[in-house]
Amino acid sequence: MKEILSKHRQDFSEIRRLCLICHGLDYSTSSLSSSHSRLHLSENSETSLQNLISSSLLSLAIALRINLYQRIIDQPSLELPDSSWLYFDEELIDRPATIKQVIDKIIHADTVAKPELPSDLWTGDTKIAIQFKGTEFGKRDWTLNIILERFAEDVLRLLDEVEAQNA
Repeated sequence: MKEILSKHRQDFSEIRRLCLICHGLDYSTSSLSSSHSRLHLSENSETSLQNLISSSLLSLAIALRINLYQRIIDQPSLELPDSSWLYFDEELIDRPATIKQVIDKIIHADTVAKPELPSDLWTGDTKIAIQFKGTEFGKRDWTLNIILERFAEDVLRLLDEVEAQNA
């Protein structure tokens, strides 16, 4: 009998699609802080937006994790200094996060928050990070800050590099 599925598969096209969705969601949610924004979300629309962000982020993290574990992307220690920063609460030393840390922290976060800035603090190029918090192995509290728009761009560049190396 022929198998329809022999292992999980998330190809680069799917990862790119998820990156573009997350990029747009970060851009649009950041712009909600602008005094020029005409969109004021109702409670139901806000809930839908939260669901969309969570499901898109988790889907992207899982798709990347599959590619790391199958060694299709073989750079788990790649640091992302332009988009993602991690610190452990007992140290309070902000460090660039690796792609594997970002993926794991997105999946295992206890809380996820993205504030809406007061409109007087908003400038057109302001980037508002999403903050993930959790506990590593029940011992160390951690905080991960991601500018999702830049993280998506980092991943898109990484995919292009991997494909160029394999060409």
